[in-house]
Amino acid sequence: MGKIFGTFGVRGIANEKITPEFALKMGMAFGTLLKREQPGKELWVVVGRDTRVSGEMLKNALISGLLSVGVNVIDVGIAPTPAIQFACKYFKVDGGAVITASHNPPEYNGIKLLEPNGLGLKKEREAIVEELFFKEDFYRAKWDEIGQLVERDIIRPYIDAIKARVDVEAIRKRRPFVVVDTSNGAGSLVLPYLLRELGCKVVSVNAHPDGHFPARNPEPNEENLQGFMKIVKALGADFGIAQDGDADRSVFIDENGNFIQGDKTFALVVKAMLEENKGGLVVTTVATSHIIDELAKIYGGKVLKTKVGDLIVSRALLEHNGLVGGEENGGVIFPDHVLGRDGAMTAAKIVEIFAKSGKKFSELIDELPKFYQVKTKRHVEGDRKAIVAKVAEIAEKEGLKIDTTDGTKVLFEDGWVLVRASGTEPIIRIFAEARSEEKAREYLNVGLKLLEEALKA
Repeated sequence: MGKIFGTFGVRGIANEKITPEFALKMGMAFGTLLKREQPGKELWVVVGRDTRVSGEMLKNALISGLLSVGVNVIDVGIAPTPAIQFACKYFKVDGGAVITASHNPPEYNGIKLLEPNGLGLKKEREAIVEELFFKEDFYRAKWDEIGQLVERDIIRPYIDAIKARVDVEAIRKRRPFVVVDTSNGAGSLVLPYLLRELGCKVVSVNAHPDGHFPARNPEPNEENLQGFMKIVKALGADFGIAQDGDADRSVFIDENGNFIQGDKTFALVVKAMLEENKGGLVVTTVATSHIIDELAKIYGGKVLKTKVGDLIVSRALLEHNGLVGGEENGGVIFPDHVLGRDGAMTAAKIVEIFAKSGKKFSELIDELPKFYQVKTKRHVEGDRKAIVAKVAEIAEKEGLKIDTTDGTKVLFEDGWVLVRASGTEPIIRIFAEARSEEKAREYLNVGLKLLEEALKA
């Protein structure tokens, strides 16, 4: 039996791995699963896509597969991934599908399947879809039972739902000046309009939908945002917001043109929400800064650490009735809104925090507990997970305190180092954090030394 799905959905080069035939079979397999689970029920699935050039082709193929097994489809067109997740609950459907490759380069595309609540498909259901896909054991509707296709807008309801969750009057009173870069992706249809409706003064760059991503790589990291950082400073903006291709993440640039690590903007949200709710459970990963742990202590919250992956964090939030969740890459999850990373909701919440504070963006960041992070990676072939397990074995023999929730995390009194195998690339990542940059680099070297020993063993 083959394997299709990764940590969340499937991705690959469009028209090579992710072909129309692939999407058609995926639609038929997903539709067959739904028909078997709920025989005789009138079934509906929401389908949408990001701006990629191959998106319309793959969306139409997937929809054809669903219709062929008798499942009805609501096509919401181009929309951010979190808006399509939101649409599952909004339209009260039986599932969803997103055609997206998130932050990957333009030649990539992919498919994410969703539960009725918008969460990524459960692993046991994914396994059934995979089996149906490879066996081509599809249900085929009779000619007069083929599904119907309707088109609906989700952008307006999604924007309205976000506005209902923040203090619009406070934002309008301060009227922040925000520059946005939506990387020519799906966020182009939401973020500039949302911020303007909230009362911000908005300047947009790279905000026309274009699946070639002509301006920059859609991954919103510091390297790809050098030009944007200069624009934010040159315009004298209060801050800048940049998104990835499917707008499930927002990253921030302060008024001085400095790139702000995702841990820190997540920390701003955690601090505000713990204060507003007088505590609560925060779910994050083992790779996220311990700033979150410090804030939880100060504001009466609790922290649950999971493996890396937004889908894992989202499931834990649902299971444990969490308040908010997030990752170190700028992805923040508001479970009462969308069970997944939500770039627009993150942007709106940060704008509200900024507006209410009366401070500069850089001042808000400077007030957070001080931790320093350093990161590196090593190209490693072979069984990377076995190598990381060997790192744990060596660390234990050396009497070090470790956490093996995801990879090998060595814990010190004032920091940590994480050695973790990438799930998508032939690399092993090493993250270290401490209360001083010197200590963080010292701990990074501990991680590198342990990895070198494991590679020699």
